[in-house]
Amino acid sequence: MESRRSAVAAVAVCAFCALFLIAVTTPAYAYTDPNAVGLASQIITPLLIMAGAAFAFLRKQIGAAFGALTRRFRGRNA
Repeated sequence: MESRRSAVAAVAVCAFCALFLIAVTTPAYAYTDPNAVGLASQIITPLLIMAGAAFAFLRKQIGAAFGALTRRFRGRNA
């Protein structure tokens, strides 16, 4: 039950941060060349795919590391 509350709290914090960023944004009044956007997407897309694959491959190790950190911060060394 405790983990469910913390997950709901984490989602609420993320939603609040996203709404805050949306509310604070201002128009850029700039022009972006379509060729520049295409180049940027060709660079960023493979990086995001690699990050997602690495996260999926190392999911259990990442979870164990975060679990150890939370236990350490709460004072329960394992």
